[in-house]
Order: sequence, then structure tokens, then C-alpha cells
Amino acid sequence: MAFAEYNSGHLTGQPKAEDIALREPIAYRDLADRVPGATLSADEIGHFKARGFLVKRRLVDDDEALAMAVDHLWNNVPRGLLRRDDPTSWLNAGGEWPEEDVARVGRLRQGSWKMRSPGPAGIGTEAFLVDRIANHPAMLRLGGALLGGAVRPAKRVRGVYAVLPKPPEAVGALAPHADYMAAELSAMVLVDHVPRRCGGFTVWPGSHLRLHPHWDTVHGGRMSAQRGEGFRSARDAALRELSPVEISGAPGDAVIWHPRLLHSAGVNHSAENGREGKPRVRLVVPCDYQRAGRTTFDDDEFGPGEKYQWWVDTRNFREDVAATADNIWTGWAI
Repeated sequence: MAFAEYNSGHLTGQPKAEDIALREPIAYRDLADRVPGATLSADEIGHFKARGFLVKRRLVDDDEALAMAVDHLWNNVPRGLLRRDDPTSWLNAGGEWPEEDVARVGRLRQGSWKMRSPGPAGIGTEAFLVDRIANHPAMLRLGGALLGGAVRPAKRVRGVYAVLPKPPEAVGALAPHADYMAAELSAMVLVDHVPRRCGGFTVWPGSHLRLHPHWDTVHGGRMSAQRGEGFRSARDAALRELSPVEISGAPGDAVIWHPRLLHSAGVNHSAENGREGKPRVRLVVPCDYQRAGRTTFDDDEFGPGEKYQWWVDTRNFREDVAATADNIWTGWAI
């Protein structure tokens, strides 16, 4: 297999060996010993290290900015294909949008719309997304509490990510993957209510520890062919052995996760018969963080770089080191 294929969705993206049947997600339950805001309890630190993620409720307390993110998505629907007040339009949005729509507002694929666009002023650079959500003081403080030292303020977010409800007759599927990028810490900020089984962010706890040694460096996006075979084996073992956890919540809740963690958008069952409530669209703002003071460079062949992964606000950095079995937490405050 060519090197480029190892660094694509063929390896880090969609699973899997043919005999793997993904387990049904378990609902996340808040830790008993948890503290509000950017402060971390001992249980929260232990949970993050062992499981690779942390849920902080109401971390972003800017209701106006959260509502603006929701409005922003609906205001950017191309050609009225989705109507905010008409759930039937969400269920009949099958197929992919043409490339002219994709270039302007991102791709719709299998009920998942990643609203984003390229360019220095593209979607994801708006002040209410960057200054008031990604750079909310509590987000930056929490990043510093985990990573150690100051976190570089974000310059953009990935956009606003939506998961539409699947039609009742359709079969939904998780898409576990690991991000091949240079973030040191990532976050999903809920900007609207996400009840159980409505597309909540889904993770495979502990998979970050299994996958970390198979990357070329601790944080960068490259993976050599030699390490790629080990990654494939470790990923498939994780999918066989680990039960995914689906995280629901309310506006302002933040899911903080280690970038090597296997994760997926959840399946949105909100339109199925017998569901309480009504069909809804799951909306989140994904953010990425690095420590301040890094000596960054772009990798335009494999990313991140100006020509590749332009929606990601992180870059490779010279201070990164080769990944080993025991250096996943090198330099962290925890």
C-alpha cells in the first residue's frame, strides 16, 4: 500500500476488518466527583488519562454565541434544501450536494453536514465562534490545566457540524476514526440540546493509549507504512474489544478529548417511531488547541497545511518527538 494511503481514511478513517461488528453505544454518565468550570478533580484527571475524554457541563456559558452558531448553520443552507421549521426536509436530504455547494458551505454525506469553507475568512473564522466559544476563558484555562502552560488562542474552529435524523427505515452506522492532524487537545462544544440517541459525540474509551505508539510523532499527522500495519491491528482490536460511549448534553457542554482517541458522530435516531420529543438536528462546534510558543510548519502533502485540512487550526511543530509506547503524556500537566 502506498504511503499516502496509510495517511488517509483508508487507515485512520473508516473501519475495519470484515468480521468486526461494532458494539452498541453506552450512554455516558457523569462522574460523581466532578467540579464545575475549568478546575479539575482527581477523578476527572484520572478519567481523562485512562479513557481519553472528559465532559465538562456548561463550560461555555455564552448563550448568545451558542444561539448564533445555531442560526449560522441554518442561514447557510444552500438553495433551501433544509428548512429549519420543516423536519421532513431533514429526512429527505439524501444524497450528496454538488461541488459548488461543497466549496461554499461544506459537504453533506450520509446525513452528516460539516459546515465549513476555505479561505482566510471562511466559515469557522467568525468572531462568535472563535472569540466567544473556542477562546472562551474557561476553554483556554482548561486546556492549560491539562496541557501545562499557556494555550495558543484559536484562530478558527472547524465549523459547525450537524447530524440529521436518519429516516426511520434507514440503517444508521457509526464511523470510528482517529484524526490525522497536529492538535494536542480537541473539543466538541454542544451549541444546542442533544438528547440520548440523537447523534451525540461517540468515543471508544481507552483507544488513545492503544493507537498512540503507531504514529510517527506524538502529535503530528504522518504515519509511515511500517507503523500503519500496527495501527490497523490496534484499531481493529479496539473496535472488537471496547464498547463505544455516546455523550448527550445541553448547550455549552464541552467534550474534551485526546486527538488519538477513536471517535465518531453518533447515529441520530430522533425521527424513529416511539421516540419521545421530536426530530432534531445535532449541532456542535469542534475546536482544536496547541500549546503556545511552538515552532510550526505546514505539510502540504499530508497535512495539516494551507492546501490540506484548511479547516483545522493546528500545525505540525518542530518540537514534536517520535511516538513511543510510554510518552503519550510527556509535557502534560497531568
